[in-house]
Amino acid sequence: MRIQVLRLPLVDLGGIHEEPFALIADQFDGAPESQQTLMEFAEQAGARALWMTEETVEIVETPVPAVLETLAADDDHFEI
Repeated sequence: MRIQVLRLPLVDLGGIHEEPFALIADQFDGAPESQQTLMEFAEQAGARALWMTEETVEIVETPVPAVLETLAADDDHFEI
């Protein structure tokens, strides 16, 4: 089993920026104990979602847009 992180779209909460994510557990054996442990881990880590599959999944990350890099570097002086 592998655990991967899938970044979800940036959320703006009135000046506070959050980068939600989902966890992908691929090559999962399906054991109920493992499923419960993964669900607890995902909740504690703050994941928005958890997907468990027996298949192999490759997460393809897109480059972070320059505007988000600016946002992260200088939150008080954000300009487009």
